[in-house]
Amino acid sequence: MERFSVRSPDGTNIACYRWEPAEGPKAEVLLVHGLAEHAGRYGHVAAALTRAGYRVFGLDLRGHGHSGGKRGHVRCWEDYVDDLRAVVREIDAPYALLGHSMGGLVVLDHLRDGEAWAVVTSAPLLGVALEAPRWKLATANFLSGWWPSLSLGNEIDTNLICTDRTVVDEYVADPLIYSTITARWYTELLEAISRVNRAAPTYDIPLFCAWGKRDRLVSTEATEDFCKRYGAPVHTMGCDGCFHEILNEPAKYEILDQIVAWLDARLAEQPAPA
Repeated sequence: MERFSVRSPDGTNIACYRWEPAEGPKAEVLLVHGLAEHAGRYGHVAAALTRAGYRVFGLDLRGHGHSGGKRGHVRCWEDYVDDLRAVVREIDAPYALLGHSMGGLVVLDHLRDGEAWAVVTSAPLLGVALEAPRWKLATANFLSGWWPSLSLGNEIDTNLICTDRTVVDEYVADPLIYSTITARWYTELLEAISRVNRAAPTYDIPLFCAWGKRDRLVSTEATEDFCKRYGAPVHTMGCDGCFHEILNEPAKYEILDQIVAWLDARLAEQPAPA
């Protein structure tokens, strides 16, 4: 694994990672993590993809991992998409996208750029499992304009991220993982969820969408509805007995095998280079 950095358009330093296959890559995959975590937690995912012949790029979105920016804060959601665009400039071939949770929302928002040939989402954040009370929404809207960078607890129950207790313990002990969001981040999240859900019928890039059937952090109902309205072919996979981080669940390697097989099939459908 090679680590390097790029600059997002506003100058924010973005930490990036590159995993190379043993032979020349047959295609590239851009991997995007979820809220409060970082790409370093996805080494086993990258390993499965590189064994299959893919070169994998990952990044720590601004405010995450080793990247610059305030923890859990974004001026506007487009800044996350700009972070992806900065990494895409380092990729010299058509690419697929793989995003988990908040990263799934970011990659789906990025699809309007129209450059990817396939997209994989793991428990995409297309709706929260528990709706916030109206008073909290009103407070967030007020603070987003008056004090947008005010940090608040992100209310993630770490016990619900995975059924594997070792994964949970490592998550809690990871010094790069944090537990805050800002008021502006929250209002920007809601706008991004609304925008991506409205756009579902307009997308024309094949989608593999997987989620844990026992996920209590993101809304599985919102995910299923999105997939029904998606404008291109969709392969759905509800994972029995799994919590939120399906790529860290005991069945992770079976899930990754299916993702790789699906990517291989989509790659075979791509037109040969001129």
